[in-house]
Amino acid sequence: MPVQQIDEFWRIKVDSDAWDKVLHLGMQQKFKQGERVVYPGERVTQLRYLHSGAMRMKRTSLDGNEKIIMHVERNSLFSEVPFFTGEHISSYFTCHKDAVVYSFSRDTVDDMLVTHPDIAKDIIRTLSLKVSVLCNQLASLGLDTLEQRIVKFILLRYNAAPLSSNEIISLGSLRMKDIASILGVHRATLYKALKSLEKLGLIKMLSENRLQILNIDALAAIAYH
Repeated sequence: MPVQQIDEFWRIKVDSDAWDKVLHLGMQQKFKQGERVVYPGERVTQLRYLHSGAMRMKRTSLDGNEKIIMHVERNSLFSEVPFFTGEHISSYFTCHKDAVVYSFSRDTVDDMLVTHPDIAKDIIRTLSLKVSVLCNQLASLGLDTLEQRIVKFILLRYNAAPLSSNEIISLGSLRMKDIASILGVHRATLYKALKSLEKLGLIKMLSENRLQILNIDALAAIAYH
C-alpha cells in the first residue's frame, strides 16, 4: 500500500517516552471510555500526561452541536494549553479509550523544567505538533471542498491501515456522527457524499464499519486538486 501524502488534521500522535523517567513524580489516575476528564469552564491546575489509552478534545455550541477538535493518542500531553495560560478552558476532554493518566502539580512542573531539559523540549515539540495539526484543520475547513475533506480523511485512515489490508480500511470505533463532527458537516450530508463516491466507483462501503478503496489514484487526485 503506497502512503498518500496527506497533512494530519485531527489526530495527535506524539508517542514520546521522555516522561517515563518522571512518572513517579505525578499522581496516577485511571479513566474509563466515555468518562469526562476535563470539564468546560474548568481552570486546569495540573499538567496531564496520557500514558495509555486515548482522549478527545471536544466543544459544544449553545444549540448542542458537538465538534471533535482533536484525538490524542497515548504517550502525549493533553489540556496543557489552559494549564500554562491559566485561563478557563472552553472545550472539554473525554476518555475515548480506557486510559492511564499522570497528573503533575504546578510546583512539580516548574522543578522538572529546570532539572529535566528533555521534558521542556518535549512540551515544545507537543505544542508545535498540535499547532500544526490545528492549522491543517483550519485550512481544510476553510479551503477544501466537502468532497476533498472526506477524501483526505479516508486517505489518512488508509495510511494508518495495516499493509496487508488489501485496500480495506477500518473506521474502528468512529461512528458516522464522529466523522461528521471531525469534518464539520451533518451526518446525513456525510453519508450522501460517501454514497456519491461509491457510485463513482472510488470506494465501497462495507459492513463492520469498514471501507474498501477501489481507486486510490482517483481519490488522491481529488485530495490534491
